[in-house]
Amino acid sequence: MTTCTARAVQVVIYNQATGNKGRTVQAMHATGKGIWEGKVVGDLEGKFYLYKPEGEGFAPDREALDIYCINAVNSSARARITDLSKTNPPGWEKAKAGPALDSPVDMVVYEMHVRDFTIAANSGVEHKGKYLGFTESGTHLPGDAAIKTGLDSLTELGVTHVQLLPVQDFENDEASTNYNWGYVTSAYNSPEGWYATGINDDSRIRELKQLIAALHGRGIGVILDVVYNHTANSTSFNALVPHYYYRYQPDGRLSNGSGCGNDFCSEAPMARKYIVDTLKHWTREYGVDGYRFDIMSLIDLDTMKEVERELRAINPHIVLYGEAWTGTTLPSGLKSTNKENIRGTHLGGFNDNIRDAFIGSHYDKNKSAFIQNGSGIENVKHGIEGNWRDWAPTPAQAINYLSCHDNLVIWDKLKLSKPGATEAELKEMMKLGYLMLLTSQGVPFLHGGEEFARTKFGNDNSYNAADSINEVDWSLKKKNYDLFTYTRDLIALRKAHPVFRLRAKEQIAAWLKFHDTTNPGAVMFTLDPGSVAGETWKHVCVIANSAD
Repeated sequence: MTTCTARAVQVVIYNQATGNKGRTVQAMHATGKGIWEGKVVGDLEGKFYLYKPEGEGFAPDREALDIYCINAVNSSARARITDLSKTNPPGWEKAKAGPALDSPVDMVVYEMHVRDFTIAANSGVEHKGKYLGFTESGTHLPGDAAIKTGLDSLTELGVTHVQLLPVQDFENDEASTNYNWGYVTSAYNSPEGWYATGINDDSRIRELKQLIAALHGRGIGVILDVVYNHTANSTSFNALVPHYYYRYQPDGRLSNGSGCGNDFCSEAPMARKYIVDTLKHWTREYGVDGYRFDIMSLIDLDTMKEVERELRAINPHIVLYGEAWTGTTLPSGLKSTNKENIRGTHLGGFNDNIRDAFIGSHYDKNKSAFIQNGSGIENVKHGIEGNWRDWAPTPAQAINYLSCHDNLVIWDKLKLSKPGATEAELKEMMKLGYLMLLTSQGVPFLHGGEEFARTKFGNDNSYNAADSINEVDWSLKKKNYDLFTYTRDLIALRKAHPVFRLRAKEQIAAWLKFHDTTNPGAVMFTLDPGSVAGETWKHVCVIANSAD
């Protein structure tokens, strides 16, 4: 496809987020290298704007959102002119600095959707489903002050980082209650308004900063789930520079490696610059501590290496990982950011090896593994080692998980794969799973709410399901408080003992030993840590028994 460039560009300014009140049109002039510039006299704060490009290949009279806008409003319809310095909460410069861990293996990551966390009637939170819901302290299950909810429950659990499902402005009706995970980004420098108290002002910026400040105030880092492999269909990329920002097949159709209809052309110089620029904006302006990349393997490796270089120059402790699945086809000559190619970088990848070994593949809902039936001991051992024998060059690159927002939650997976098991037995299996996950080498990752047996009632793809499916039901914390405290105590155990957080595969190979057991459904290993800084134990033995 031939890239089209504008022969003229205008900036259109409005007084309001909707309607034509105060509409003025200002011509811009070309300054070279595809750059257009226009200066408007006066105080424009609180006004709204769009761009209007003209030329062959451009839709006539199309007004397009600025792809670099910092405050998209009204469901990405317009950009608001906003003074970011006026959006900072009190003490922001200090609050913006998150925890600085020595290594990603010191993390315990907790994945959560902003709405899911507090939308339930029993969350005890005032700002249900909003950014501000994360900021409220002293919340508890109605009628039982002993069962903490929301932010206080996070602190009680002891996780080190919260990974938020997408909060970059995404394609949706922000005024509706129609549910969306948010993997259809429309404005990459702007927060999403669905979670804010106002959709046409700067609420989304102020309130997301308050969320980050509240988590940082509890010593919890913030990781954003970002989607750069594809975009929403309604974005302005093609409206501003047709046929540049996406990959195309030889027959002119959009490339579709993501299954979402439009693969972003990360290798194009200005597309790569856009990815890096937007991530730098979130790191500097919002104090974000890390990023999880959706289908990272569709982003070319050179782009991800540049992302790593640029972000580490801002924050040396930045955490970067993603879905490094293999088998993704990129244009000839490009290297995919997959498990094989991230060797030699500090990029991490989701470790589906450990998931499949411990609980069974989520592609086969009925498939069992070690937790259910004691099978696959050799694969289990590789997982406990952090899968360095299989793919992970360093433990810090293995993001170990039993479940995430995709596919079945643990409770539902166990119910399907272990039919006939009682609720008490299912809960014991979950404890076994968390025991193994939190004593394995690598980076432990928990899908939020499952520490007290969250269920989605068998829905394995709840991206647009009702709140009744997705919401965190806080009554389950009371019902399954023993599972919560067991998980809490395992997290505390892991944080107290560096022997479970080794930095190098050479240490794991030297110090972690497996031993034969008389029970074929059990695995036993010892750790003799030698000289690990901060370790108070001289000899560790862990036994995981899948039998009842």
